[in-house]
Amino acid sequence: MVEDARFPPAIVTGGAEGIGYAIARAFGRAGYPVALVDLSENEVVSAAEGLAAETGTMACGVSADVTDREACTAAHAKIVDAFGPVGVLVNNAGIMPQQKGWIEELPPAEFDRMMAIHVGGALNWCRLVLPGMRAAGFGRIVNMSSAVAFLAVPHRLGYVAAKKALRGVTEGLALDCARAGITVNAIAPGYVLTDTLKERARRGVLDHDDLAERTPVGRWARPEEIARMALFLADPESAYITGTTMLIDGGLSIRGDAGEDIGRSPFIPS
Repeated sequence: MVEDARFPPAIVTGGAEGIGYAIARAFGRAGYPVALVDLSENEVVSAAEGLAAETGTMACGVSADVTDREACTAAHAKIVDAFGPVGVLVNNAGIMPQQKGWIEELPPAEFDRMMAIHVGGALNWCRLVLPGMRAAGFGRIVNMSSAVAFLAVPHRLGYVAAKKALRGVTEGLALDCARAGITVNAIAPGYVLTDTLKERARRGVLDHDDLAERTPVGRWARPEEIARMALFLADPESAYITGTTMLIDGGLSIRGDAGEDIGRSPFIPS
């Protein structure tokens, strides 16, 4: 059991790959014991072993579907047995839209699944860790929203609604926890170069170059850039930041033009 108050145990859901693993690596390098939660037992255990070997931190991998309350409860019990009460929760588990189209043409289960994973899954884990955080008088919850919490994209209503709802969950829960020493914040990434999105770009589902060009800084984010914000929000010194949704989108959400070609800026070297 870990008893270093400087680095309380952290849980990262959806932590076996992508942004989740980058966050887990950042926490591990900083000294936090890290528990990864993901669907595949083989993958999450292997990811935890790799994390421990790479960072030298204590790490464990536990399989659970974040929409399954009983599975999450069992996973949480294993983590507490190994590390003690959890001080940091990163609700990163999520899925990209599997189908896109008009809402009246998509199966209702598609919308329901988006809400169940992104919103219901985050709430399941919040319910589990909050009693221990309240007892300790300290806690950090970080929810993974999206830039679509501030804008919208067509034909992906389920994803947009879920990420906007998660922003609301963040704000409401922050108010409920503020006097208990627990902060609740969210991160809203733009386009991030995860393996999942790289594969979608290779298959032509996404246009990598077009999306990079539409982003004011001219590129996609690296997972490590998202992880830096999660680590910052989890820090004990970030105690006065709560109820916020931090945009990390390269300026995408503030771009209001229609994408017209205005030529090369004379202030940017050729």
